[in-house]
Amino acid sequence: MIKTIVLCALALGLIAPAPAPPVRYHATVAIVQSEAQQGCTYETAPAKLRAMIYDPIGYPYGEVSAWNCAGDGLAVLAELQSRVAEMQAQAAEYRAAHPIK
Repeated sequence: MIKTIVLCALALGLIAPAPAPPVRYHATVAIVQSEAQQGCTYETAPAKLRAMIYDPIGYPYGEVSAWNCAGDGLAVLAELQSRVAEMQAQAAEYRAAHPIK
């Protein structure tokens, strides 16, 4: 009789509903929803450009991207040119400090 009660108690413990998620789970969901509501990312922007940057001797250094949610292609081009110039200067400084021998 006691074995039956213990087995039933164990079985009920195994099929009991899962505990409620911790509060931080709800906070994470709220953050994800907030990011989704912002809507405009590189992937969804109507105007976007990317460029690969190479150092002075031709090794890949990095990639820059620019996008605009309003679809303003000229603004995207200006932003991309600015970022390209900045990263090319960084690539030149890096190569000067780390020459390949």
